[in-house]
Amino acid sequence: MDPISPVTTLIDKAEELLGHSPHPAIVALPLGAWSVSNVCDGLALATGDDRYDDAARVSMAIGLIGAAGSIVTGLRDYSYIPEERPSHEVATRHALGNALVGTFFATSYILRVRAHEEGRRPGLLARSLGFAGGALSLYTAWLGGVLVEEYGESVKPVMGELDDEDERRGRERLASDSPLGSYR
Repeated sequence: MDPISPVTTLIDKAEELLGHSPHPAIVALPLGAWSVSNVCDGLALATGDDRYDDAARVSMAIGLIGAAGSIVTGLRDYSYIPEERPSHEVATRHALGNALVGTFFATSYILRVRAHEEGRRPGLLARSLGFAGGALSLYTAWLGGVLVEEYGESVKPVMGELDDEDERRGRERLASDSPLGSYR
C-alpha cells in the first residue's frame, strides 16, 4: 500500500462531498490567519502593546497549521495539470511562491517563539519576514485565482456550448466528469 494513499483517499472523499477540490476552501485558513498576524504586528508596532505580539504569534501558528492542508491539497491539484497546458507555468509560480510564503512565516514564527521564551518582543527580522510573507501571499492568492478564473483549473464546466472567450481561457480542456479537469 502506498504510504500517501490514506491522504489522497481523504482528499478524494472531501472532493466528492464538496463537488470540487478542497484546496480553495482550505487556503482561506492560512490566508486569514496570516492577515490577522500582519494586522496585529502593525498594531503592536503602533501601540507597543505586547498583547498584539501574542496575537500575531498565535495567529501565525494557526496559519502554519492550515498551510499544511493547503500544501497537500494544492499538490494533489497540481499533479492533474499536464506540463503542456498553459496553466502549468502559472501553477508552478503559484506553488513556488507559496513555498516561499510558508518559509517566511515559519522562520518568522520560530524567531517569535524564541523571543517570547526569552521575554523579548519580536525583532525587526521576525516582523519583516511576516510582512514579506503577507505581501507575497497576496500575489500567490491572485495566481490561484488566475488558475481558476482564467484557465478554469479545478472547475467543473457548467456552461452549455463553449464560446470563443471560453476557449481562449482554456475551458475546453476540462472534462465534464472530472472536477480537476483532465486533459484532452
